[in-house]
Amino acid sequence: MLEQVTTTQYVFCPLADEEKRELYTNEYVKKMARDEFSHYELIGGEIIVSTAPRYIHQLLSMRIAIQFSKYLEKNPIGEILATPGLIFSDYDGVIPDLIFITHERRDEILDETDGKFHGAPELVIEILSPGRVNARRDLSIKRELYEIFGVPEYWVVKPQQKEIEIFQLGKASKIYTENEILKTTFLPKFKLKIEQLFAS
Repeated sequence: MLEQVTTTQYVFCPLADEEKRELYTNEYVKKMARDEFSHYELIGGEIIVSTAPRYIHQLLSMRIAIQFSKYLEKNPIGEILATPGLIFSDYDGVIPDLIFITHERRDEILDETDGKFHGAPELVIEILSPGRVNARRDLSIKRELYEIFGVPEYWVVKPQQKEIEIFQLGKASKIYTENEILKTTFLPKFKLKIEQLFAS
């Protein structure tokens, strides 16, 4: 949900129904002491800390990036990037596992001063870690965050189920399972075989 902070600025507030709390900013997170092995994200002014990903998480990220890179070698329309910084507002800054961004969009939203993207790329990919807290964050809180700030397409990769769920703005989600081939409207002729992605 959205909570009005001033007459002109809104902040995504997934926990707005709970007790009022202090809202942190990206500037605060940038200056605070941090563990270099953890990711610090900010959603609705709340700091979210996640630890280094597991082996399967890293393996799937690499495999997806390789498939995108092969496509982009033949069709150099953009870039696939791992763990970039996305800044949506003073109170919302996240580090997704992967993004695809066209060259045109990159030039529009890349801030050369901090090296982060201030806006939505065409595609965001998150790889789900085990546990209900992680599932709620990626499938509910982050999905709503990305929708609010205009991410056109969002993938949630589910290692345990061996499937990928795709969310597009204004459409029902679609789940791709092991025997299917994933396609996306943002990359003509791009194909990702789900079975190969999750192969042992």
